[in-house]
Amino acid sequence: MRISSNDLKAAVKAKLITKEQADKLANFWQQGAEDIPSFRLTHILYYFGGFLAISAISLFVTEAWDKLLGLPLCILSALFFILGLLLMRYFLERKLQLPAGIMATFSLVVVPLAIFNFQIWSGLGLPVTDFHYSDYNYYISWSWVPMELGTLLVGAIMFYFFRFPFLLFPISITLWYMSMDLYMLHYFKNYGWEQRATFSMYFGLIMLIYAFYVDIKHNDEKHDYAFWLYLFGAITFWGGLSSQYSDSELKHFIYCMINIAMILISVFLNRRVFAVLGALGVLTYLGYLSFSVFENSLGFPVVLIFLGILIILAATRWAKVEKKLYAKFRPYIPSALLARREK
Repeated sequence: MRISSNDLKAAVKAKLITKEQADKLANFWQQGAEDIPSFRLTHILYYFGGFLAISAISLFVTEAWDKLLGLPLCILSALFFILGLLLMRYFLERKLQLPAGIMATFSLVVVPLAIFNFQIWSGLGLPVTDFHYSDYNYYISWSWVPMELGTLLVGAIMFYFFRFPFLLFPISITLWYMSMDLYMLHYFKNYGWEQRATFSMYFGLIMLIYAFYVDIKHNDEKHDYAFWLYLFGAITFWGGLSSQYSDSELKHFIYCMINIAMILISVFLNRRVFAVLGALGVLTYLGYLSFSVFENSLGFPVVLIFLGILIILAATRWAKVEKKLYAKFRPYIPSALLARREK
């Protein structure tokens, strides 16, 4: 449960604490929250500057950089990598965890570019020759796998020494990319859309299981290490699930039930990404019913209207029951999940 300045003022007004005590508590909590990401101008500027630098070295590396292809760009990438680490060290010495984590992430994002150019220069595991580095973010290919494995290895080493949650951002994206590229590596050109979707679905499920492990073992009040793993794991799983072909009404219904389960899981894990994707899945199923099964039905939209109202009415009753159920099952909820729910 979050305590705001208004809560402290109310406590002072109720004569539970003095104004001096309220001021001391506010200052104490403010100092402890300096490194917790929040919607403050300083933190927004940290992330905005970081995303500019990260995007420049990843998304905006155009074909113009091909003039430096090979050893020159490999050396330049290494220099950028070192620059990020030096800036990380600089911020750490000043006890500025957020910008330090962002610069460490910048260094990690440089790694695929360095590996790509090392391959070009050395001829080891040469990528597909008609690809440019800018294609890495747009095309699925087995040739990206060495870059992804190298990025994951460097990311794991960096995360072992520097526990910055933001490092999980490029690591999670790399896992997402690899879920698509690994299938291509295994089957090369003999693949179908449904098989690729199934592979992504199971890969995403593995990511979610690992995210849950990180959530209950390594998260704390200041660091949410599982956030990016949940985000891209859920996207990978849901994307693969939603891309499955089905000509069976039962399979469509099961798809809807899985999405409803995701909404319920979002409550247990306190993760909004499951609720958002689950809601999109339910709407997809309802759209299928509306435009395919009940295409010529005048009553189906009316049924949905009253169903929505019924759910709202049921929710008002559920709110009263939820507290009792929560109190009953609270001892069995992992402490990390409990802390996030109650803060």
